[in-house]
Amino acid sequence: MISQLQTIYPSLLLLNPDECAHPENYYWFQTEENESIAILKEEVDDKDNKLLSLFLSPIHLDYLWGTERERTWYYYVKGKSDVYPEKRPLHYRFVFFHISELPIQKESFHEAFQSLFPERMPIFFEDDHNGFIIEEFLSPDQESISFHEMIDVIMSDFYTKIRFYISDISSSIEEAPELFEWASYNMAIAAKYRVSHVASHKDTLPYVYIDALPASHKKQIQRRMVQQVGDESDLLHTIKVFLESGSNATLAAKRLYMHRNSLQYRVDKFIEKTGFDVKRFDEAMMIYLALLQLEDRQAE
Repeated sequence: MISQLQTIYPSLLLLNPDECAHPENYYWFQTEENESIAILKEEVDDKDNKLLSLFLSPIHLDYLWGTERERTWYYYVKGKSDVYPEKRPLHYRFVFFHISELPIQKESFHEAFQSLFPERMPIFFEDDHNGFIIEEFLSPDQESISFHEMIDVIMSDFYTKIRFYISDISSSIEEAPELFEWASYNMAIAAKYRVSHVASHKDTLPYVYIDALPASHKKQIQRRMVQQVGDESDLLHTIKVFLESGSNATLAAKRLYMHRNSLQYRVDKFIEKTGFDVKRFDEAMMIYLALLQLEDRQAE
């Protein structure tokens, strides 16, 4: 049967997925003798795929990308196995990504992402829009990739929007499943609150606190802020920029393209209206979280 199929599908290979460099480029099937065969996707249309599935058992790779090391990583960080890669990296971090639209096959994104790194990195697509990279640091002089510098290039090359969440760097492989779960949660927070296209825990941490608030508490915070300040959106924006500038009036004024005295007037006006002194760290922190919460409500 194998030889007959090879006359129809010249690309047919008789091998296991972990023996293939790019298993994602193939459709995989298992025979009654438990042999694994692969046929290039470009040689199989939908009709052929359905026909082959009648007498062969399809193998759904889902998360399987390439090597045994990559599968070991996947099972380990997902908490499905306590076995981690035999050769430990010196350090590692997780890079989650979300692609808004997939105008081409995800294999092209896979190859594009791989080209960013000096060595092959484990890259996994959970579906057509979401996935993650395990950036391994295998030598002391290996530098981390700056996604801030390249995201515009990537988006322009593929004509789609991409969002990244970059986790902390860790040297403890034992904590990888816990770090993965935390990073996955932060990626969801970054998407929910529309944090920057390349976010880290420093960007998402304020929103983590906001997200944990009961809905009734959020409503009261919003009500108080609106009640005290009204619809003066310019005033609220000024205070937000002021706080994001480290309460540095000169820097905030430059960012807002206004005179320092004008900014100082608005800060004083806000303090008078709300009773919160945003020049004090403890009160400024509460106001900043409230402003983020209000901003999220207005964007809905």
